[in-house]
Amino acid sequence: MTTSEGSVDVRPPITIRPVTIDDLETLIDVYLDTAVHHATIDPEVFHVPEREDIAVRLRRRIEGRGKTGEYVAAIVEGEMAGSASVDLEDPPSPGNMMRSVPTAEFGVSVVEAWRGRGIGRALIRHLEEWAAARGVARMVLNVSEANDGAIRLYRELGYREFDRAMLKELPPS
Repeated sequence: MTTSEGSVDVRPPITIRPVTIDDLETLIDVYLDTAVHHATIDPEVFHVPEREDIAVRLRRRIEGRGKTGEYVAAIVEGEMAGSASVDLEDPPSPGNMMRSVPTAEFGVSVVEAWRGRGIGRALIRHLEEWAAARGVARMVLNVSEANDGAIRLYRELGYREFDRAMLKELPPS
């Protein structure tokens, strides 16, 4: 690949593979790195959870891999540079006014030292292929408005704003 300056962009190969329980400690490190990033750019919404709590969450996600969900890691130069997961959403009930479109929701984490090097793009493409093979017609995700780099990547990959979430803080009772 040639950059806009005409130089050759040499990037190491990225291997995407399913995670296993043996990856748990490294996955926690990846999650913590991403949590620190999110808590820094949007502290109103994000915080850095305790390692033990993350372990419970990620163990469940690893054990949930299968027909309705996948969890993968990006390996570059022998190091886990990121991870991503996707889950098929349940269709709305027949009485729901929402159109039934096969949908999957995904999330991506890329370690700060590896950001901007194609890791997120490779993870997302892998998840899209996984979902498409299962009949998914729509991919969705949640992203903080403060996460400019991620938003730029999602737009480059063809994602657009969809629906709108609204927030109201309630006083403690």
